[in-house]
Amino acid sequence: MRRVFGAAVFVISAVGLVCGGEVSYRNYKLYDVAPTSKDQLSLLQEVQDDFEIDFWSAPNLQKSAPVMVSPIADDSFRKFLQQHNITHQLSNENVQQIIDREQHGQREHLRSKRATADKWSFSFDHFWTLEEVYAYLDNLERTYPDMVRTKSYGQSTEGRPLRVITISKNSVVNSLRPVVLIDGGIHAREWGSPMAVLYLIHQLVENSTESEQLLEKTDWVIMPVANPDGYVYSHERDRMWRKNRARVNTLCQGVDLNRNFPFQWKYTSGECTNGYAGSTPGSEPETRALMLLMATYARATKLYLAVHTCGDYILYPYGYDYVQAPNAAELQSLGDLAADAVKTAGGPDYSVGGASFLLYPANGSDDFIYGSFGIKYAYTLELSCGTDGDGFVLSVPEMQNVTRDAFEMFKVFGKFAGEQPVKPRRP
Repeated sequence: MRRVFGAAVFVISAVGLVCGGEVSYRNYKLYDVAPTSKDQLSLLQEVQDDFEIDFWSAPNLQKSAPVMVSPIADDSFRKFLQQHNITHQLSNENVQQIIDREQHGQREHLRSKRATADKWSFSFDHFWTLEEVYAYLDNLERTYPDMVRTKSYGQSTEGRPLRVITISKNSVVNSLRPVVLIDGGIHAREWGSPMAVLYLIHQLVENSTESEQLLEKTDWVIMPVANPDGYVYSHERDRMWRKNRARVNTLCQGVDLNRNFPFQWKYTSGECTNGYAGSTPGSEPETRALMLLMATYARATKLYLAVHTCGDYILYPYGYDYVQAPNAAELQSLGDLAADAVKTAGGPDYSVGGASFLLYPANGSDDFIYGSFGIKYAYTLELSCGTDGDGFVLSVPEMQNVTRDAFEMFKVFGKFAGEQPVKPRRP
């Protein structure tokens, strides 16, 4: 069954690429799957490759997970769920319809923008393209030279700059004050992640009330889009693209950058899978750029956030295996405060815990910065999937809710980081 299924899905995927047009998800279905036992959870984790199904959020005993299933796999997947009595519900019969809705909104925004004199009018009424993201960073640097600096940390596989913005009331981040280091968009299709990070940047720089509080003791170093090639590709060709755009072999492209960090790295044989970790640890230029950024600010970094979607999770190390972080109690306590802030503001319930224990073993950037640089407070935020059941393909109102909820967490983390001492430089 595995070989037949895999071959069928590959042919379908290849047709979209050969035709040169956008990849279509016509008649792909979206299920909410809710395992109720550890055995069911293990079964779901084991069959991901067998069925070529796509978990949009990790399955968990506390909440359901959206799962996209191809037309070829649908019958087998439903039988599997029924055979093992796994609770499930069909939430969308045609994923392409919600993608089309999203793309229509994007096109309408572009039309209205072309009709105005202001080419770069920045608003949160659509998902920004990479061009808009970088133009916004440039605009902030021109407009607020006493707060903002931008810099490129190398180039992506396809030659795009990996842009970073630093925000400080002292103009330059000089590692004398506590730093919060954040990256977003490492997985291309998670459009809500860069938007949440950009909303934070907007609040820090352009909202005087918030910036005064959050910049009083804290400097911010932010890479809004850590995977620019994949992000552009997800906008232009394949909405569900996750990885970077490195050529892996004659048939497949892309490395999961979050699995490519050289801390407890594990080789994965499935070069065409969404979770392919690369041929060697740190093989990708995007990964190395983040590693350089982390190394540059390691002395002053008091808190690190990797922003993802989706799932309503606040995760901390370790993720690579069932190993508890030495300061797990402190990580849990601060994570709980961030989750409470979202709930108090009317947002969803976020689950907080060690990544491997709450979800499943998998290494990532938070493990790397925690284990390699000793950054004691490192988290992965899996922002909300929204309430309409469309996962990565958030409507604009849902996106706005997610960004506002994320900002409540950013405030908690930023204020905490500002209270942490920075060791003085050695003479």
